[in-house]
Amino acid sequence: MKNRNFWKIVCYSAIVCLFTSMSAWIGTADAAESFGDTFEGGKLKNPNWKWQNEPPTWDIDETRKGFLTIDSENNRNVWASDASHFLYQETEADMFDVETHFFAKWDTNSGVNGLLVKSPADNNWVTIKFWGRDAGPRGHIQYQTKQAGMGPPDVQWRFGDWGDIELSFRLKKEGDKYTAWYKAEGDEDWMDIGEGTFALTPPLWLGIYAGVASGTGNLEVGYEYFRDNINVTDVEPEGKVATTWGMVKSRY
Repeated sequence: MKNRNFWKIVCYSAIVCLFTSMSAWIGTADAAESFGDTFEGGKLKNPNWKWQNEPPTWDIDETRKGFLTIDSENNRNVWASDASHFLYQETEADMFDVETHFFAKWDTNSGVNGLLVKSPADNNWVTIKFWGRDAGPRGHIQYQTKQAGMGPPDVQWRFGDWGDIELSFRLKKEGDKYTAWYKAEGDEDWMDIGEGTFALTPPLWLGIYAGVASGTGNLEVGYEYFRDNINVTDVEPEGKVATTWGMVKSRY
């Protein structure tokens, strides 16, 4: 009986050491594979970012502390084509869940910004777009593919303060199914925009964008962060070790 208990203890200790090592390695792997970026410290922290149509004027921390700010050029729409200032990361992930928080200031009859996942092979995309306008409902949230909606009608507001908005967007991909949410200033809970199914051929480009859709006017967008809700960058390896210990203890 003593020998049996001795070998159980040895086996338990070996498994704990193995899981501890794996947890530290997984923590490093998750951080490396995360889409996340805090947009602070004066430069992009995630090494996987790339620009499509890099804006002549953009910064981190200078215009607004703790934000990536884009000063948009004209004729940078996302509708029949994508000509936007698009900061993206390439991925073949079948699942992701990302979000961002932004301020947009516009003085134009058409300015766009938001979250975008695009297939260069298909020349098509899924986007949650904020469309700033100068007439009618002055702000829309649009959930779209190329020249088409993803199903639900556009969410609309009439603003008391023209040309200035604070919003958060979230987009989740599960295979070909996409789910979108938004939060307006002061909201505690995510508001459901809807679900849609749309096939995009990988590799995909995933990220944030901005642009003045019309030929005149101005649009300044400040993004506070790009958050990866699956591969979270700020999870401490110790937390994963504690979870692993619980798993091992339940088996021995």
